[in-house]
Amino acid sequence: MASKSKKSVVAVTEMAEPAEPAESGAMPTPFAPLDFESLVDLGRENFAAAAKANRALSEGMQAIGQEILTYARSSLESASNAATALLEAKTLDEVIQLNTDLAKSSLEALLARSAKLSEMGVSIASEALAPWGGRVEATFAKFAKPAAA
Repeated sequence: MASKSKKSVVAVTEMAEPAEPAESGAMPTPFAPLDFESLVDLGRENFAAAAKANRALSEGMQAIGQEILTYARSSLESASNAATALLEAKTLDEVIQLNTDLAKSSLEALLARSAKLSEMGVSIASEALAPWGGRVEATFAKFAKPAAA
């Protein structure tokens, strides 16, 4: 497996056209020169953004899990109450009415919880991606060659 990937890397680098040498004889680079401290600071800031994003995602997933657990408990309780009522029903009309009411309330609860989970998902995604917004731009700005040069 490893030899196959090495071969493809070699093949890609062999296929690439060499860049024209600059007037000074050095190869031009599209990247600005960076010192070690700049790279360390950039890495530190990116790591902090990753930690914030991870924390937001973790807390959000925990909230979604709690919401699903709450829904499951309430749904089970509702079904249990309906089953008890069905066993106590005296006529077929009562059974049909109870079953219809259970189906209707279950569907309404499902739709309401689905909408809430969807809103939570969007909120969690935006909170988790927020720390990365400025970091991507900052990283590209740090590596981009200055326009004045």
